[in-house]
Amino acid sequence: MDHDRGAPLGRADLHMHTTASDGFYSVQQVLDHIARLGTLDAVAITDHDTLDASLWAYANRARYPFDIIPGVEVSSAEGHVLALWITQPVPRGLSLAETAAAVHELGGLAVLAHPFELLISPAASLRYLHKPAVLLQAGVDALEVHNASTPTPGNNWLARRIAATLSLAVTGGSDAHTLGGIGAGITRFPGRSAADLRAALLAGETSAEGKAWPITDYLRHLHGSTRRKLSAFSATNTRLSRQTRL
Repeated sequence: MDHDRGAPLGRADLHMHTTASDGFYSVQQVLDHIARLGTLDAVAITDHDTLDASLWAYANRARYPFDIIPGVEVSSAEGHVLALWITQPVPRGLSLAETAAAVHELGGLAVLAHPFELLISPAASLRYLHKPAVLLQAGVDALEVHNASTPTPGNNWLARRIAATLSLAVTGGSDAHTLGGIGAGITRFPGRSAADLRAALLAGETSAEGKAWPITDYLRHLHGSTRRKLSAFSATNTRLSRQTRL
């Protein structure tokens, strides 16, 4: 959407992770890094299915020169949802519509993250592609149309196209798990504050831009993800072995 050329445009990164879920840095390290960058007006810590780090950030927001939005990345049965402006948990495993309704009940906004990332929820992604109207029916407030981490070719392009078709608000986010990825995807909006951003999302006046993660961040994330999966696999095998002996 076109903006007034004379109006300031804020910059927000609405998707990032800490050690509270699968990120590599603590929430304080993340926030201190953002303060040093000096390029973002608002951020949301959106760890997977936990508010711990986000609530710490929100409680300490007066320490930082940018606005902090409480949030979480909810694992719904039909993809990942960024629940923004909430301070209470949303159950995982609900349908997209149920998840959006739960977010709204808590006073938040629901953003469908990386909607066409086939590695997350392939069946849901194909459904959104062939029947995009279900996104409106589910009640999502916006689509993430630039995700800096996505490995699936065309994911962001498809998200932009569907958002435009549905006249849905858009967001951009880094999905950063490392410090180097922060700010690789941003949401642009009229104004500078979190309140300005929320108003812009509700009015459909946001835009999204960015680039892909640096290759070093991809490699580090892949290495960390592989280690976590191997650790979980080993723990499961150990548990099953003990149960067998009993």
